[in-house]
Amino acid sequence: GDQNLIKSFIDPCTKLDGQFDFPLRAQLVQPVIMRQAKMNDLITFMDANTSFYGTSVMSTFLGNHDVPRTIHFGEDTPLWSDVWANGKDRNWSNQPTQPTSANAYERLALGFAVLWTNRGAPLIYYGDEIGLAGAGDPDNRRMMPWTGYSAAQAALLAKVQKLGAIRAAHTALRRGDRTTLSYGDDTWVYQMVDGADRVYVAINKSDSPAQEIGR
Repeated sequence: GDQNLIKSFIDPCTKLDGQFDFPLRAQLVQPVIMRQAKMNDLITFMDANTSFYGTSVMSTFLGNHDVPRTIHFGEDTPLWSDVWANGKDRNWSNQPTQPTSANAYERLALGFAVLWTNRGAPLIYYGDEIGLAGAGDPDNRRMMPWTGYSAAQAALLAKVQKLGAIRAAHTALRRGDRTTLSYGDDTWVYQMVDGADRVYVAINKSDSPAQEIGR
């Protein structure tokens, strides 16, 4: 979670062109997927994070092999309350099962929506596009299922595919500048602009409809 530590590995001439943005992962998962913080906390962090690493292209992500499967942070009662939990308390026994409620999958899709509509090189840890279950390493390396998805898993996959297509079609989402237009405790409306390309993004992390006015 230490931005300065991550930055110490970045120097296009002598070190790395970019790094995995672990701090962003934590700041995004906590308010959007775990619902443990207000949206303004995420906005404040991301506004400062945008230029923190200079011109480096950072890899943004929600999950990888270092943490439990992200779907479990999105359950109505998260299996781990600490965003930095490594999940190894359940990696060999009492392993988590596939969530059945659609809520967790919708929250995971929302996290992907933020990643896919902002700068960086988004990474999908295989299986997260269908909300694959799993605790810490090695349980988070389960075989990838290619069939037999639930309705919630299929809906999540369709949303991730659509987000990928939208990102590919708009340079504003890959290289644009972000401006916040409105926000609330659970909502965030912003625009991404790259020249003539402009995309409006509306995020609502609550479980009910919301209406926001500019502030």
